Amino acid sequence: MIRRLAIWGRYLRARPLLRRVLLGIFAVLAVGLGLLTWLLFPYLRTFGDIGDGPENQPSRLYGAPEILWTGQPMKASRLTRTLEALGYREASGDATPAGRYRTGDGRVAVRLRRRMTSVGPAAGQTLLVRLDDGKVADLRLDGQPVDHAELEAPVLATWYEGESREKWPVDVKDLPEHVVQAILAAEDSSFYWHPGVSPTGIARAALINLQRGEVAQGGSTLTQQLVKNVFLTHERSFFRKIREAVIALAVEAQHSKRSILQGYLNGIYLGGGHGVQYYGIGAASRAYFGKDATELTLEEAALIAGMIKAPAAYSPLASPEKARERRDEVLRRMAELEWIDAARLEQALAVPVETSPLRLGVRRAPYFGDAMATEARERFGVKRLGNRGHHLFATLRLDDQEIAEEAVGEVLEGLDRRGRRDADPLEAALVSVDPQTGSILAYVGGRDYGKSEFDRVSQASRQAGSSFKPIILVTALETGKASPATRLEDKPLTLKSGMRSWTPKNSDGAFRGRLTARTAMEQSRNVPLVRLAMEVGIDKIAATAKRMGVESPLEAVPSLALGSAGVTPREMAAVYATLASGGLRPVVHGLDRVVDAEGRPVQPLKPTEPERVLTPQVAYVTTEVLEGVVHSGTARGVLRYGISGPLAGKTGTTNEARDSWFAGYRPDRVTVVWVGQDNPKATNLSGSRAAIPIWGRFMKEALPELKNRDFPEPPEIEHATICRDSGLLALPGCPRRLRESFLPGQKPTENCDLEHLPPIEQSQKDFGARLGGWLKRKLERILGEEKN
Repeated sequence: MIRRLAIWGRYLRARPLLRRVLLGIFAVLAVGLGLLTWLLFPYLRTFGDIGDGPENQPSRLYGAPEILWTGQPMKASRLTRTLEALGYREASGDATPAGRYRTGDGRVAVRLRRRMTSVGPAAGQTLLVRLDDGKVADLRLDGQPVDHAELEAPVLATWYEGESREKWPVDVKDLPEHVVQAILAAEDSSFYWHPGVSPTGIARAALINLQRGEVAQGGSTLTQQLVKNVFLTHERSFFRKIREAVIALAVEAQHSKRSILQGYLNGIYLGGGHGVQYYGIGAASRAYFGKDATELTLEEAALIAGMIKAPAAYSPLASPEKARERRDEVLRRMAELEWIDAARLEQALAVPVETSPLRLGVRRAPYFGDAMATEARERFGVKRLGNRGHHLFATLRLDDQEIAEEAVGEVLEGLDRRGRRDADPLEAALVSVDPQTGSILAYVGGRDYGKSEFDRVSQASRQAGSSFKPIILVTALETGKASPATRLEDKPLTLKSGMRSWTPKNSDGAFRGRLTARTAMEQSRNVPLVRLAMEVGIDKIAATAKRMGVESPLEAVPSLALGSAGVTPREMAAVYATLASGGLRPVVHGLDRVVDAEGRPVQPLKPTEPERVLTPQVAYVTTEVLEGVVHSGTARGVLRYGISGPLAGKTGTTNEARDSWFAGYRPDRVTVVWVGQDNPKATNLSGSRAAIPIWGRFMKEALPELKNRDFPEPPEIEHATICRDSGLLALPGCPRRLRESFLPGQKPTENCDLEHLPPIEQSQKDFGARLGGWLKRKLERILGEEKN
């Protein structure tokens, strides 16, 4: 090699002219390479991303889709409300285009949009629902009878990165031919023939601009526009234009025409609204016409194509007349190119501009959306959502969510009006779950997300008060320390904890002597239940709470029996769901499935299978006692809402009514409500006065009719008719009798040992006790003693 180079060197020294020519060629190549490097180097690493991939879109959270089935109770008004909430509008003409519905003759016909589901995109179909006698009598999809049909899943939240850029990526192969033709007619009719730049287009634009004396037309190809949007700024300069042309040639050399067109269609700016910018034809078709881009008509496609030139000036929402003029220009250009014939042109020109806008980027359940971003990170390992194209499919039902938000708002507003004008505003939290699966169906983290983003369902750790007491009964049943009929002492009690002493009191300040564990729970008597807790063991009660779903730290002190520890409503939902499901503790969760930008499912890091933590018998007996709380105890206010099916639950009110709770359930639903102030001050509102009205309104509207009047009874439960007052087997003279349920071996064997007063004397005695308690409370308040 060295010898050959030496020979070439002697050869060139002997021929100076050849040496100069070669040096000149090398110099030109070096300058050209340097110029090309200057033009392309900043973009070489990014040429692979021209905006045509699905990852160039926000991540979205979808709620559970409404499922219709034959025999389902349904009124036309409710179905149309659901469709309206999804952005569907009533059709005005003879046709029913995508995103529209029509009603009449006991039928609702809706043209479903092309939509995203947990198993991939679903094509648009025509759904016909026939209603009869308040029920779904018949369902047909594209004319074929079906026993059920799924509506569109509502978008609950959208995650962007930086600027709120709304994108709904499209695939060119899925678009109707007239959509692509309209874009090319408006922007680059020779797109498929040029190499990235069009000298004839540049010359034609220069001539027109000279004739008009202004910049009336640009000479950029569609590829150059894509390059400007993806790689360059929008500055006007000679060097930027050169760089744009060179990069366009490089892009054309590396990518197919289809990829370039797809990147353009997904990245072109097409206006905006409500603080969100629309990029791509997919976002524009939804924003202006309420449908997927694959469902655009010729007229709609031409209108969107015409907007590219100046989105604000040609917006069909802001300037419908200008938008129509520009649309007609595009249609005529398509006719010039012979992409549509004269008859189709005249037909299209006669169609008025009719929009059906969807508001994009709106957050319908903002507290839930934040919670699901956390769940996506912790359960699925998705660390970033902004512009990652993930699809998160949630369990939340939009109808239930709207009912919950309305109930919270109306009740709190009413409470504020009644004697709380000078107090700090009340806040509330509501979480409703399916106890069998742990799926969250409604989630209200506060009164107004715009004023406070603090999530009181998952982040607010507040004292549970008496809503914690069922955990005492569960532990007592498990350890055999008590049954619902066990007699407890309701008399003064002082306990020592370390160097301190604690004297628990009942809310009415009175003591009632001996009463059963059931009565103590129904009437929420503090002192007898503290006695039971001390006998069972506070450490065991804390362990039971952990098993049932409390994750917050619990200090094993006597006051834990009265709910002194801070817990979240979400944790309490897990506790009560464990009872409602017969002892299986579900994982309370809001995400069913996560799919990445490529359509691949993301595997969860943590399972959601329920875990057996209580025996079915313990859960059932506890539930029966909590049914008594609803029917004859502190939660009997629930009954006025007329909710069908068996109901169980427990109220909770902490010291000075800083926290008001009601946790209640049916076999198919658990709902927990908390009311209070963010700065824990006295509200003078009990759980029955503040939390139950929210719970009752929500459950009445959200739950379907349930004909079964009982919770399912597991095997091995024993029964006995007892005297409510003594807890022993009832005798004919016992005035208050009850058929009680017991765990095996806990049924009483002795007969009632009380001498019952005649009904009139007994009622007088009860009245005297209540009056004495009321007078004592008044006196304590006057003396400034703290009420416990």
